[in-house]
Amino acid sequence: MKRTRSATIVLALAGLAGGTTAAPTTAGTPARVGAAADTARAAHLLSRATFGFQPADLERVLRDGESAWLEQQLHPDRLDDSALEPRLARFPAALASVAELFRDYPATPPAPDSMRARPQPDSMAVDRAQVTPEQRRQMAQRAPARILGDLVGAKLVRAVHSERQLEAVMTDFWFNHFNIFWGKGADRYLVGDYERTAIRPHVFGRFEDMLRATAHHPAMLFYLDNWTSAAPDPEADRVAEAQRRAAARRLESMTRQQKERLARRRGVTVEQLDALAQTAAGPALRRRGINENYARELLELHTLGVDGGYTQEDVVGVARAFTGWTMNPPRPGGAGRVGAGGGGRGEEIGFVFRAAMHDGGEKRVLGRTLASGRGLEDGEDVLHLVAQHPATARHIARKLVERFVSDGPDADLVAELAAVFERTGGDLRSVTRALFTSERFYAESNRGAKVKPPFLLVTSALRATGAEVVPSRRLVETLRGLGQVPYMESAPTGYPAVSEEWVNSGSMLNRMNFAVALAGGRLDGIRFDAARFGARPGEAWLESAVAGILPAVPREALLAGIRADLAEQAQAGAGPRALAARAIGLTLGSPEFQRH
Repeated sequence: MKRTRSATIVLALAGLAGGTTAAPTTAGTPARVGAAADTARAAHLLSRATFGFQPADLERVLRDGESAWLEQQLHPDRLDDSALEPRLARFPAALASVAELFRDYPATPPAPDSMRARPQPDSMAVDRAQVTPEQRRQMAQRAPARILGDLVGAKLVRAVHSERQLEAVMTDFWFNHFNIFWGKGADRYLVGDYERTAIRPHVFGRFEDMLRATAHHPAMLFYLDNWTSAAPDPEADRVAEAQRRAAARRLESMTRQQKERLARRRGVTVEQLDALAQTAAGPALRRRGINENYARELLELHTLGVDGGYTQEDVVGVARAFTGWTMNPPRPGGAGRVGAGGGGRGEEIGFVFRAAMHDGGEKRVLGRTLASGRGLEDGEDVLHLVAQHPATARHIARKLVERFVSDGPDADLVAELAAVFERTGGDLRSVTRALFTSERFYAESNRGAKVKPPFLLVTSALRATGAEVVPSRRLVETLRGLGQVPYMESAPTGYPAVSEEWVNSGSMLNRMNFAVALAGGRLDGIRFDAARFGARPGEAWLESAVAGILPAVPREALLAGIRADLAEQAQAGAGPRALAARAIGLTLGSPEFQRH
């Protein structure tokens, strides 16, 4: 009786949920025990320390040794990655400065020149019934959503094609640790710079430096609302309210021509000015006060951990310490440049400390007193205090083990990494080296013990098949269908690291569909030719192709299933090329490939 597609999916899901695989072996002619064990270790290292290994990676690790490969990866500046640059250039918004993004991708994209040349019934209004497909395409090219598409495309390109694989993997880990949601207002313009300047340069540096960089970056200030956090000041509220009402009256009294002149100077539309006037004339704004969002996530997620021993009093003390940590806000039509602002009223979007917003009273944080009458140093001292705290070492170590070793972190390995963190003052190169050289990492029970999150599934499939990533609006949709679009997790916790969060019948069906579509060359934005594996899928071809994708796991059951499926497809009239694509798709969709 033929196995139905749904039955195949159920069996595959059972394979994912069934725990670890058997001891790794190699298919075909039995290899020497030592060689098989070396291959299994090398494949395990590459499955966790890269975005998916390629045959050349495996050969390199087996030739040079695990330690030599790892040491090269721990110093990415020594690896020639120049071939990546032309690929990244295909995604210009991912490389643009914040100023360029604000300029080129306005929140309200302007109408194309051909439309602006026609008289409009209401100034800037656009009759959508008259918009041609070409004009709509031009408008889409300048919409903020293009930024996300390019960011995701560039991230895929780095993950798939960069020689600096460990740097790319750890950048992904640390971005998730200090998560920012692209979809929150101005952060769509700030996230790329945040990853580029606050995360990637520090992944092999000191944890405290990365913590400090994230705390100062406008993306974090905006995401967790600290840029509005200020000591209560009723008099300042009264003055601000009076100024707001006066501005509303001025706007309401302007003629259309005056508004148009003002709009041109400010780089906005008349409609945006009218909306601003309505807002200013509306109910009173929220009174200024202390916002605890960043303080809570700093302690619970970024440093000490939920069981790190802090109290609500500590949260309040930290929040008070960070009052006045703000930024020059994004202004329509402004330069949008990110930098270290000096507190002026220019257009630069950068960190600013405003003493007038700071709570200068005495504070207590984790048993330490911050004296009254201070300013910026309150927040700086808190960052140093929590970065050096033993609970932070344990929390970071546990997250690393959970992400890279097993869903149930080995307490001894956590303690081992925490000790390295404390001994080195949070040197992340040393901690990462300790993680990937520990014999606990290589324990057989950890091999194939985790289910790949969707982004890793995609990147590992692309690397295994030698596919090329090219610009496409469908890339984001492909990842959305699988359940993980980079930069789009709205919660500060980031995307989950444990396998159970990614395993359900719906996601398994999507994974299988992705694998078959990839192998069949039906994914927009991905260039893949199954002929690179050969075009005549005989028995030797099949074993070689599957072994190239899965070099160190048991494959006999998988091969038997693929043989049966290909026999059915051949009887139905499928040709050699279609059979080859089908075999690759079934391999990529198998439980063996879904695990790492």
